[in-house]
Amino acid sequence: MNLKDKVIIITGASSGIGKSLAKEFAKRGANLVLAARQFVTLCELAQGLEQQYGIKAIGVQCDVTNEEDCEHLIKQTLATFGKIDVLVNNAGISMRALFNDADVNVLKKVMDVNFWGTVYCTKYALPEILKTKGSIVGVSSIAGYKGLPGRTGYSASKFAMNGFLDALRVENLKTGVHILTACPGFTASNIRSTALDKHGA
Repeated sequence: MNLKDKVIIITGASSGIGKSLAKEFAKRGANLVLAARQFVTLCELAQGLEQQYGIKAIGVQCDVTNEEDCEHLIKQTLATFGKIDVLVNNAGISMRALFNDADVNVLKKVMDVNFWGTVYCTKYALPEILKTKGSIVGVSSIAGYKGLPGRTGYSASKFAMNGFLDALRVENLKTGVHILTACPGFTASNIRSTALDKHGA
């Protein structure tokens, strides 16, 4: 795909896979909307990419577990660029605890970020992506195909994400919208150091 002048939203863009995607898309000439909770980090990244690659990039503070934040993200993108070509649902959180030891709220928190964050952002972006016949991407995991011990909530959230995107793909077979579920294997990124323990810390 030629990404020159495409408008791409990336959630969880402040580190890890999201940050790497931002650099690669910028290198290919795309304009970027970088979303995460770390606003200062996003602004620094956006400024650096603009200077290095001559593209336009903005940072939008967004907690994907908050539906209003996700709606604001889409509105801010349209106010700045007037269209959306690609939404990359990359924001994610992991956990590291046996289910028997874990507080149920840990699983709820993981589900809120990984699954509901994808649902909220996609809900508000889809009408615009239908106009451009663009793409919706979900950065899932091999844990979305095989349950991993110590990751019950994480695996469940990625299974849910995969099912949601599979259904959405079928619904859009004739609209021109492309749905991609990306399931990387183990990846050395910040998600390791921010994984929730059994108490949610």
